[in-house]
Order: sequence, then C-alpha cells, then structure tokens
Amino acid sequence: MAFKTIVVLSGIILLVIAMSTAADDQSQHKRGLGVLTVGCKGDSCPTAKKQSQDTFRPTSCLDYLLRGDSTCGMYRLYDSAGNSYPAYCDLKSEPGTAWTLVMSWGNMYRKLPAFLKIPFKYNAPVNENALYWNLYRLSLARMKSLQSHSTHWRATCSYPTHGVDFRDYVRGNFKDFNIVDFLGAGKCMKVEYVNIRGHMGIHLTARFWQVANTYTLHIDSSHSGCKFDPRSGAVSSEDNFGYHLQINPKFRCTEGPHSTTQWWFGAHL
Repeated sequence: MAFKTIVVLSGIILLVIAMSTAADDQSQHKRGLGVLTVGCKGDSCPTAKKQSQDTFRPTSCLDYLLRGDSTCGMYRLYDSAGNSYPAYCDLKSEPGTAWTLVMSWGNMYRKLPAFLKIPFKYNAPVNENALYWNLYRLSLARMKSLQSHSTHWRATCSYPTHGVDFRDYVRGNFKDFNIVDFLGAGKCMKVEYVNIRGHMGIHLTARFWQVANTYTLHIDSSHSGCKFDPRSGAVSSEDNFGYHLQINPKFRCTEGPHSTTQWWFGAHL
C-alpha cells in the first residue's frame, strides 16, 4: 500500500511518497517516482570532473546545475574574495534545485560549541576544507558568500543514509527568514515546509530559537504558540535541527549516536 502527495512550493516541487516496504520504495524509484530517495548518498557519490578555472568560476552549486551537472558530491566553489574551496553539492534530491552543504554534525558530537551554542552569524569553522559528516561547518565568510547566491535554506536529518524524503526536514527562504542574521528566542518565523516526526506544515510559522553563546538555530517542538504545532509525541523541551540537549529517538536527527544533522543553502532554476 502506498500513497503520494504532490505539493508545489515557490517553484519547488515536493513529491512526498510513503512506502510500506523498502522493496516498494525501490520499485517506485525505478518507475521514476523516487524523489524520496537520493540517487547518490554520502561518500558513495561521484566527485566532480576537473573544470577549467579560467572560464568557469562557480560561486554556488547552482552554477554546476546550470551547466548541466547532475551528480551529488564534492565540487570546487569560489568565495566573494575569489578564493577557491571544496564544497558538497546536492543536485538531485529536489529536482531543479541545487543545495550547498554549510554544516553537518553527528549526534555523538552535538555538545561541541559549533553545533550547540554558536549561531550562524558568528565564525566557527570546523573541518571546512575536508568534509566529515560528523564534524563540519563552513566559516562565516564562506556562508555569507553562499548566502549572496542563494534564495533558500533547509535542514535535513541523516542525509548520508536517508537522502531526502521530507520527513524531519525544514525549508524556508532567506527573504522571509534570514537564518544567518537571526537572533531570538521562541520567535514565530515563516517557513515553506516543515516536518517533525511526521507532523507537517506548509507555508506557516514555526517557533525558532537562536541566541548568542547559548543556542544554535533550532525548533523546540514541545512548545506551542505558532501555526505549526508538533507537540504530539514530543519529549519535554525537545530540540530539533540544532541545540540537541533534549533529544527524542523518534526524531531522525537524534535517533541514535550515528545520526546526523545538516544545514544547506540553495537556489532553484
């Protein structure tokens, strides 16, 4: 038994499909409906071919998508100062959209300051020149450079193993909610799509926290007060997508020690 829902959000198409078995998921993918699963995941993704740096100086993963690239993996980007650096691009999970990874950490490392209490707007790079899904954060300069070429942001859970199936996922656009500069506690902020433990919201407000030297950006799903209400099934003071002190094993980002959380900046064609 399977069901599917198609949602069109600001030029981005979500195809949400729930499958009863892994075999069903694979058969759906073969029929061309496998948006829930990413064609390449994590370290198994192919690397980009060498490009002529004299004629092609990409500033975000969108430049590769515009050129016709379609594989997930490590690519070379250029920051606002003209310096090159390696970056991970997801060019497949959301058709027509290119996402650049800006931060990823493992649940076992959730209490490190860069992933626990340092907001986006402060410089706290971790392994920014070598991707480790358990320990990775770009410098503020690189984040700002990517932001200037991005329209959207998103957070995913355990992307290397699950890809993107829009469960335990949140996405918004920088025009409505600038997550890099935002500081606040329990503020209702606009998102395009959010899913926490199966609770889904589309084009509504969710309650966010991000406080200097206290919280990285996150949602506390045990709180109400905004349009999105994921309290059913939450644990007390449950933290989602960041500041993982109070964790719920039913939330994919924190279901086990090897779970991971990712933040991305992106844009669509």
